[in-house]
Order: sequence, then C-alpha cells, then structure tokens
Amino acid sequence: MQASGGTGTEAQERWNTVEELCDRYLGGRPSEATLQVLRNAAQQRPEVRDFVERAFRLMAISKFDARDFTPFVARFFTVIAPGILPGAWGGVVPPFTLPGRHKKIDAYLRANQWAKFEPGTVMLDVGCGFPPQTSIEAAEAFPDWRIVAVDPTFEQYLLYDERQNYACLDRTGRVRYFQASRPEEFMRLYSDRDATIQHFLQAFAQLLPRLPADDGTLSTAEHDGRRLVRHPLSAYERPNLTFVQGGFGSSDLPQAGVVRSFNVLIYYDADFRREAEKWAAQVLRPGGLFVCGRDDSETLNAHYAVYRSEGGRLIEKEFAFGLETMRHAVWFTIHDGERETWRLAELLGILRSDREFLRDYDARLDSLLAENRMALRDENGHLAEPPDIDLAKALPVYHEITHKLETEFADRAISVFQQAGLHAWRNPVGHIAVAP
Repeated sequence: MQASGGTGTEAQERWNTVEELCDRYLGGRPSEATLQVLRNAAQQRPEVRDFVERAFRLMAISKFDARDFTPFVARFFTVIAPGILPGAWGGVVPPFTLPGRHKKIDAYLRANQWAKFEPGTVMLDVGCGFPPQTSIEAAEAFPDWRIVAVDPTFEQYLLYDERQNYACLDRTGRVRYFQASRPEEFMRLYSDRDATIQHFLQAFAQLLPRLPADDGTLSTAEHDGRRLVRHPLSAYERPNLTFVQGGFGSSDLPQAGVVRSFNVLIYYDADFRREAEKWAAQVLRPGGLFVCGRDDSETLNAHYAVYRSEGGRLIEKEFAFGLETMRHAVWFTIHDGERETWRLAELLGILRSDREFLRDYDARLDSLLAENRMALRDENGHLAEPPDIDLAKALPVYHEITHKLETEFADRAISVFQQAGLHAWRNPVGHIAVAP
C-alpha cells in the first residue's frame, strides 16, 4: 500500500539546523551529546526532514522539555526513521510488526464497556503486518472468534538470519523490507541499511538453491543458523485465522464486530482517513467497534481512539493513551493534523501545564530511571545515557517502570483532566481515557 499524498510541507517552516528547531519549538536545547546525533537530520532527504520538523511541532504542543531529549531518542530520528519511512521502500508502507504489540488492545476488546462480543465474532485486523504476529496472538486470545488478517503485502519469501532478524523478499528475490528481532538489533540493522540489504541478499542466494522445486506449497531451507521459507503464509493459518491480501476499501471482506487497525493511519492523509472511516462504518455490524491508533512492543507508548457503529455511522466513545507517553511519546506520523497523534500531543500539553503534577511525575521517573541505570541527569539537568546501558534488558525494565508510573499517577492525571473540564477515567487496561 502506498503512503498517501505529500508530507504536509506547506504547513512547515524551513529550517537549516536542529538548533533552530530546538529554539523555535522547545525553547531550549538538549545536551551536546543529543545535538551531535540530531545534526545528522539536516543532511537527510526531504521526507525525513519534514518528519523531524513535524515531530518537533508535536513536542511543542505537548510542552516537551528539551532537557529530556536523550541521544537514544535522537537516534530514532537520524538512524531508524530514515530506514523505515515509506521513501526508504519505494513509497510503500512497510508492514512492520512485533510480538505482543497489541496485548493490551486484545485485553481491552475483551473488557471494554462499549460492546459485548459473542462467540463467532469476526475481527478484521487491517494492516496486520507480516509475519502476522499480532493476528496470531488475537486468534489465541479469542479462540471462539474468527480473525481475518488483512494486509496489502504478503511476500513469497521469508528469510531469517543467524540472529533471527528477518527480511521478506518478493518472487524476484528483491528485499521488500526487513525487521529486527529484538530492540537491541535495530540500531545495528539501520545504521547501514545498504549493508543490511546485502547481508540478506547473500543469505538468500545461499539458501535458495537448497529449496525443493516450487509446487506452490510451504517449503523451508536451513543452513548455518539461517532459514528461508517459501510461501510462508500457510504456516500461520489457524482454524480461526485466515488471511486476505487487501486493506481499507477492500470489498471482499466479511461483516465484522471489530475492525482493528494500528500503526496504519499514521501514514495517510485526511482524505484517506475519511474514506477509511466510511468503509469501516459499512463493514461493521451495528454496535461493532473500530479501534485505531499506534503502539510499540508490549503495547507501550500506545494511543488510540475507539468508535462504535451506531445508525450506520462511527461515533467516537473514547481516546486512550499510556501515561508513559508523557516523556516517551513516539511522534510517528507523516501528515499534519493526523487525528490520534495530534490529540495525544494536546492532552499531554494539558498534563504538562499542571506544574505540581509534572514536578512529581518527573521526579519519580528520574528516580526510577537512575535506579535502573537507564538514564541519569547531568550537571546541567539534561538526561544522559550511562555508557554501560544494556539495551537487551532495557525493554522489560522500562515496562516495569511504566507499570509503576501508571499505578502511582493515573488517578492524578485523571484529576488534572477533570479540572480542565474533560471527562476522563481509567479504561479496563489502565490507560487514561478521555471522552470526545
């Protein structure tokens, strides 16, 4: 699926240096170590420069503090983003996904207050990605539902290297996209994207002759810890899980009780969004739910909207987000005004405007990060990374930290929103929910 339209450049101001962006949008500058990483953004292609500028504008709306900008976050903008934005893949949205990514979303669907689902409920997982980790997990979480995994990209070859990073290749052997197996692998793969592609092409050339003759069925070849799978899709089918190549607007999909689409609409403009909502309203049964937004591994940094089908229309019921986004929001969107991302920035701006709440939240988070050797404040108050940080252990530790923050600060965040005149509550999975 091609990303839609332009990149929203008309709403952006020109910039030459990241120092300009920091001064313009953050009213201050991060540490020199962070700036050194960020400066690489100035030499990137226009798509990346626009992406970075848009993220800075969102930080400004959310009242993000420049002193909290770490080198790790900076590397996302200058190393990861250039390799995963559509321009790196010929304008195609890469179908990345991660194990456990929608774990809390599955739990939300089971316990939500807006709809109760009977056995036999159909869920369309639109933009499921490949390999279809999240759809498999949904099929396991709802064994009496019918899960239809929908994505425009199901390639002929799936290739795993010796570190279990993977790439998908088309029938001609062209690498369509690749993905890291673990968070600590991301920087290594994307620091030199061309070398990574060559790495997979060499492995493909080594393993392809080891495959049997192609009879249209699943086949596998392995050597030196590498594994090539031809026609891999059938390996993921389950009694309650089927696959359809398509996306928003597809006419060959069944009526559904749930349409779930995460990490998809962030790539598309307002016109596409309107058509996507019209289609969702048509394909949903009365009382069904459309849930859309974005999240990361283990549903971290999530934000999403929940709509209910009423009278043939989608009616928003709640917007929800994880409290860890206060400092660690991932401003991933390639169009100005993308609904969920802008909504998150505005709500975080309300929380950060409450000085007492912000003071206590920051102090507690700083304490937890320092206690776990994940980040420390330098003499100027900037967050810095310890040189011995272990990225392999960082994700589970960060998950524990976010749980503690949620337990200690969710009710206070709700109180801040209520004082601002908003109707807010904790939804069944602990996320902060706000009424439209």
